[in-house]
Amino acid sequence: MPTISMPSHHDLQLIEQAEARYNHDFLAGATDATRTALGIHTARIGDGFATAVTADASGYWTKAMGLGFETPVNDALVLDTIDFFRRSGKDQGLFAIAPMVLPPDWERICAANGITAGPATAKFTSRVEALVPRPSAVAVRPLVPGDAPAWGRITREAFGMTDPDLTPLLATLLDDRHVRAFGVWDGDLLVGAAAVHLLGDVAALHTAGTLEPYRGRGIQSALLAARIEAAAAAGCRILSAETGAGTGPSSRNLARAGLVHLYDRVSWRWSA
Repeated sequence: MPTISMPSHHDLQLIEQAEARYNHDFLAGATDATRTALGIHTARIGDGFATAVTADASGYWTKAMGLGFETPVNDALVLDTIDFFRRSGKDQGLFAIAPMVLPPDWERICAANGITAGPATAKFTSRVEALVPRPSAVAVRPLVPGDAPAWGRITREAFGMTDPDLTPLLATLLDDRHVRAFGVWDGDLLVGAAAVHLLGDVAALHTAGTLEPYRGRGIQSALLAARIEAAAAAGCRILSAETGAGTGPSSRNLARAGLVHLYDRVSWRWSA
């Protein structure tokens, strides 16, 4: 997979912390009733963000991200994060730490705290000005809060997240002034959707999915083009995205749009 020369430390921090910020804000922006029902907990730890969702059996939403750029990753930071996970009622949690800020003694820290390597995420990026959205015959239009249940269905199918129900969180997300979300319909049926968080210099792509019968029809390419245009209109300088490491359809869509693979980032799993 083609890669590019590593951006500056400052831009790497912006890219990693944009992802951490939207993950945090997605959960922190929930209504009080939703936070209570799902057991949502959020915190700032070091220079990063930590989240936990008691009702999430998959463990996906219990993670610490954006660490290590201003506050070193060391024993104290790891123990603070584990304490947050425990206080949130979780006995597992993820550390998503960019490889260039892992400390030399990370292997020792992992061994001392029950942390093991999990799946890797591929980070993609590009300068927004270098991207030219590809023309598409697929019609795309913005999502509105009333589309949240249909978007929730797509998210459950695309990511295999059957529990908890993310619909209330997606509805709140669609009211966020930093978010632009788009969809593709077949008649009245929402068949594909995706969002972008506009966070200053960085536009962070996320929550893209297509219903299985409609895959391979250029829907995600059209949604990607709409989000590139939104990033340019907002004056963002950098576009970033994540997908599973490897050469799957999402990686190919990002590469075709002009984004380039930057690095793979391991999700390090803590277990009590």
